[in-house]
Amino acid sequence: MTTSERDYERIRDALIRKIKDATLDMDTVTMPDFILDHALAYNRAASILTRRILKVALTGGGEITDVPQSLEIGGNAAITTLCLATMGARVHPIIRTNMLGLSLLKHFCQHLSVDLSHVKTNGRLMPTVIMELKRSRGIVKVMVGDMSNAPELSYTDLDLNDLQAIDTADYVCVFNWLYNKKGTELAEGVFSRCRDKSKAYTYFDPADPRPRRNELGDLVPRVLKRDELDAIGVNENEALTFARIFEKAKGRKIGPLKAGKIISAHTGITVYLHTTNYSSSIKEEETIIVPSFRVQMRRGTGAGDSWNAGLIAGDSLRLSEDEKLLFANAVAANYISNPQRVHSRLGDLPSFLENAELRPRRQKVR
Repeated sequence: MTTSERDYERIRDALIRKIKDATLDMDTVTMPDFILDHALAYNRAASILTRRILKVALTGGGEITDVPQSLEIGGNAAITTLCLATMGARVHPIIRTNMLGLSLLKHFCQHLSVDLSHVKTNGRLMPTVIMELKRSRGIVKVMVGDMSNAPELSYTDLDLNDLQAIDTADYVCVFNWLYNKKGTELAEGVFSRCRDKSKAYTYFDPADPRPRRNELGDLVPRVLKRDELDAIGVNENEALTFARIFEKAKGRKIGPLKAGKIISAHTGITVYLHTTNYSSSIKEEETIIVPSFRVQMRRGTGAGDSWNAGLIAGDSLRLSEDEKLLFANAVAANYISNPQRVHSRLGDLPSFLENAELRPRRQKVR
């Protein structure tokens, strides 16, 4: 089933009514990554910045003084934690960093219901420089980091306190398999435990797997093709990469929606797909598509993590599948269009939904 365009306004009205006086009563475990983002918001084209850098370098060095900068919480698990907690959820991040990283997390999460007792300080702080550059259709991000410096976290690194949090959580989410070299072991162990010890909803967002595509042959049977996992969240490129593991006909061109259907057909799990123009829920033969919102894009990072948080929160609020997708779209859109780099409170979202413009569906998605 695909939601028809004439239903979107009805879905929006129903969603607004459901969340207007709602509160989030949920415990979520998120793991394993925290990154300190040093964001440079250069509101001009990349070519202009490049010329300026070269000019300074060729004249012996110097400073470029008109680039707004900020230090922000980064990493899929950490951003999702902050977004969920801002909406009112109780979140228990299991993260490996160092003492400075823990101090920064305390700063970023102050006044929120975030349990930092599971943060492990025997790792490293992972900083990343993010350049947000202007282009004709909005903002493009260029990230400069060191993946080899990423702290590793495996299932065997979890202590009794961590396992108790997992056993009692409503939602257990593993993110950023790409950066965690022990990510397959972590996801396999955590999701297996959830099936044995709890009733938690399990969610996996691997991040872009292409740099480790040679390891997908191990990840897929150990994590995706088992009944411990409820859902996977992917963007277009990630969906296409995973779909090629199952159907290796490289000559056949497929779109992200078809890729999601291939993943779900081979695994039986729900695939949540988010793109610039729409998001989709795919469960074997049933597909629901909901358009995104047309907003002014003020930043190039955090949209996917905010979307994940909205999806998980929407499930806790017992929204229908199409309402859940629209809610996740709203959480992400409100964040990337907010002049202040802050996440949405649950009470902010009815007003956004009432006034935001849905993107028209001008082309067939496949």
